[in-house]
Amino acid sequence: MKVIRDRLPTVSGPVFTDDGRANSLYLNELFDAVAKETSARLRRRFRAEVPLTGGLWGGSWYFTDERGYTRARFRRLYSLVCVPQIPSLNDAGNYNIVFWQYSKVLAEAFTPYGIALAEPQWGESIPYSNRLRPLISLQMWDTNKKIDFIRCFFSYNSASWEEAYLYETVRLIQQTKEALSRVMAEPPRLEGMATRFQLQDIVILYSTLEPVLSPSTKALAGPLVERIKTRFAQGMNDEDEMRSINAEAFKSGLIYGYEDAIREEFAKEGLDITKIEEWPVERINRVPQSLKAKLVPPLKAIFQGFRKQLKTAGTAGLSGTRTGR
Repeated sequence: MKVIRDRLPTVSGPVFTDDGRANSLYLNELFDAVAKETSARLRRRFRAEVPLTGGLWGGSWYFTDERGYTRARFRRLYSLVCVPQIPSLNDAGNYNIVFWQYSKVLAEAFTPYGIALAEPQWGESIPYSNRLRPLISLQMWDTNKKIDFIRCFFSYNSASWEEAYLYETVRLIQQTKEALSRVMAEPPRLEGMATRFQLQDIVILYSTLEPVLSPSTKALAGPLVERIKTRFAQGMNDEDEMRSINAEAFKSGLIYGYEDAIREEFAKEGLDITKIEEWPVERINRVPQSLKAKLVPPLKAIFQGFRKQLKTAGTAGLSGTRTGR
């Protein structure tokens, strides 16, 4: 009888510091390792070829120090997983097997960090994703309470992590626009974490799209984004202040500057970024080459910079010791 030997997903450095902060470089590696080990187990157990790729989702790398360490303890972690469009996964039962295997590997991957993931739930469709093959979430909770949960978004088309992230940025623009649209007389009142997430998304979109933003949009949004990042680094948690900043973003119309930065390049391929739900399924995770050429290198450079700084820092980097910034 052949013994199936599973592997524990590994990365090139410690994902968490002693005080619970995460390293974006290593966390990105770990999520990709989970995806690849899931593929390997599907092959070993079911002789199924389902090549998965994975990585971070949520833009946490824009809120870190120069070595990729988050400046505060992150309670919620997010991942983006690409699943190929293959005939066998048109069967819901087969797709459930993928989710189940992934959840098991994910739990094993985080066990060494004292995180006990349990109660996997999947199947929720995410707003503004493809109507025929929507983005599907899988969520697991930490019974040890070191973090709240990990939420993974399964995107139904193969792609590199960078391209899938940029595709999801188009969706994020439309989602963020819900509280910034000019069709409203004033922005809706957000409560609790929703207010913080809204401001984070404003920063994430600006940081991702900055190489293609117009000078006028940079002049409009740049100072506001820097203010948000500075206040977050200082520990901003006053909801009235956050709502006030969001009202400034609403009045300035910066979300339309984000749209204008990419609208034309997608339109050249017959795609309306305000109707991403209606795009052909083969366009899931596909971004015009002209945009990839401008946006992928800076995205890669962020993680290359983290790796370089960690290598330079040596043992200080490996321990996650603060640099005083």
